[in-house]
Amino acid sequence: MKKRKNTLRAKGVTRIDDPGRHGVGWYARVTYGGKTHSKYFADMAHGGTKAAFLKALGWRNAKEKELGKPRTDRTFAKAGHRSPTGVHGVYQQKKSFVVAWTPAPGRLERKFISITKYGREGALRRAIELRRKHERELYGRAVARVSDARRRRPSSASARKARPTRRRPRAR
Repeated sequence: MKKRKNTLRAKGVTRIDDPGRHGVGWYARVTYGGKTHSKYFADMAHGGTKAAFLKALGWRNAKEKELGKPRTDRTFAKAGHRSPTGVHGVYQQKKSFVVAWTPAPGRLERKFISITKYGREGALRRAIELRRKHERELYGRAVARVSDARRRRPSSASARKARPTRRRPRAR
């Protein structure tokens, strides 16, 4: 297989080279809010490889703006449906809330907010505010919304015992 030299590259824009199936062009994709939007830009229809790439790039940028997705070349996760606090990058570890962010690709920073010092609600509020501050620095706006933050109640020991447990049958 022949390698292409000086291939144009951009997040969300993929090259399609399949002349046998009439697929020579650029495929632009924007995924945000759990939905994927895509459009194909054929080289011939758009005046060549570079022109088609620029059209795909323009479409991607316009679609991100229309959807409200921050324009960044970083990967971008939607609001935390898997995070126990409801906000990505904010989680509880022992007696602290941890705020995690990546100021540069491959570099992780964390800050610990004490539950003992500020109380559970106060520490969570401070942690979310700190995460939003770092999101504004990285993406130009805060991505986490207050309505996204699900405040889970800590489960009590009695609640854990009330759940049925699976027991393995004894091997004899």
